[in-house]
Amino acid sequence: MYHTRLGSVLVVSVMLASLAVVLHGVDAAGAQPNGAEAAGSQSGVSGSQTNIPTPAAPGEALNTIPADQAKEHIGETNTVCGLVASARYMDSTRAKPTLLNFVRPYPDHAFSVMIPNSARPKFKDPPEEFFTNKTVCVTGAIIEYRGKPEIVVNDPSQMVVKESAQAAPDKTATNTVQKTPATANAPGQP
Repeated sequence: MYHTRLGSVLVVSVMLASLAVVLHGVDAAGAQPNGAEAAGSQSGVSGSQTNIPTPAAPGEALNTIPADQAKEHIGETNTVCGLVASARYMDSTRAKPTLLNFVRPYPDHAFSVMIPNSARPKFKDPPEEFFTNKTVCVTGAIIEYRGKPEIVVNDPSQMVVKESAQAAPDKTATNTVQKTPATANAPGQP
């Protein structure tokens, strides 16, 4: 039993040390920062090193996963997309979360988003109204909550509404409270 615990501690320590090196973009083998490949190496790291999953670097694209497949990606940081089938602001509970249920309404939902009450003021409109019946992509760490995959959203920038097919391509909408500077009217303008 002692050897099993010691082995587990050693493996975790090595993984954490490797992750710290990768996150800082430097390692003894000459790996390039932000996942750039070193010349002549397929993985960007020379020698035999295990493949440790890491969060995406700033500006690096994450995998996009359909909401009904999110359960297969628990423990990863990704973008999950799907239809918000039902939503509820649970204002009668102490924590007052907002829950968005994807693919099918609660309790048969495939994936959910939990917005803590502390994050609600960051949204321009109530999330349970704004996102319902829309196809939404949400980015974050996929966790398991009561047997279902979930992402906790602390900022509106983690969520994007995909526009309908009739809208202009590559356009998306967010529910972010945006502040625009006041500008003076041009001469001759009311």
